[in-house]
Amino acid sequence: MALSWFLLGARYKLIHFLAVAICLLGVGTMVGADILAGRPEGEGSDVVIGDVLVLLAASLYAISNVSEEYIVKNLSRVEFLGMVGLFGTIISGLQLAIVEHKEIMRIQWSWKVAPLFIGFALCMFGLYSFMPVVIKVTSATSVNLGILTSDLYSLFLGLFLFKYKFSGLYIVSFVVIMVGFTLYCSTPTRRAEPTALPQPGGSGRDNAALKLEEGGGDPAAAAQLAPGEALVVSAH
Repeated sequence: MALSWFLLGARYKLIHFLAVAICLLGVGTMVGADILAGRPEGEGSDVVIGDVLVLLAASLYAISNVSEEYIVKNLSRVEFLGMVGLFGTIISGLQLAIVEHKEIMRIQWSWKVAPLFIGFALCMFGLYSFMPVVIKVTSATSVNLGILTSDLYSLFLGLFLFKYKFSGLYIVSFVVIMVGFTLYCSTPTRRAEPTALPQPGGSGRDNAALKLEEGGGDPAAAAQLAPGEALVVSAH
């Protein structure tokens, strides 16, 4: 919201801030449900570094979405998708080769593993193909609020695939987030009006005399002056 306020000129009403607060309350409820359910998150060796990287990634993701909103609303959505596909392939390929090449070598490829990678690739293709359309119709803020429910969808699948423990707070958090999201989308935002440059009040004596000359001495033509102009007639 802060980036959209300063970079895109978005202006929010009190109901938008209230809706975001409700969504954050839903996220807090979901975290509390994870703690009560005892979901294994896995403790890393460098928790502080991990938290800093998470905050950095969230900030970069916010900048990415706000920039995407500006491009799809003011420039070309087709060009945006083309550039994302081109540079995303190069950057992700380099990242994969540098950071995760050992993990790739340890994969035991089978007919069960390959469809999972293909399904993941198709889901990401659909996400990045449809997200510009949704952002163009709504905004980057509303899309990010909607993405908050993605953890709950993964949780519901994990109940069947990984036998996660269920807690009633998950349903509560989902309902709270959806209420906040619906409340946010119920009222459109507005754009800040550009500041108009002051217009000069008059054209001066020279322009008035010029109009008299262009009119060929016709008093009717010379009398059509802008407000504030003075008519100067010299006798020869």
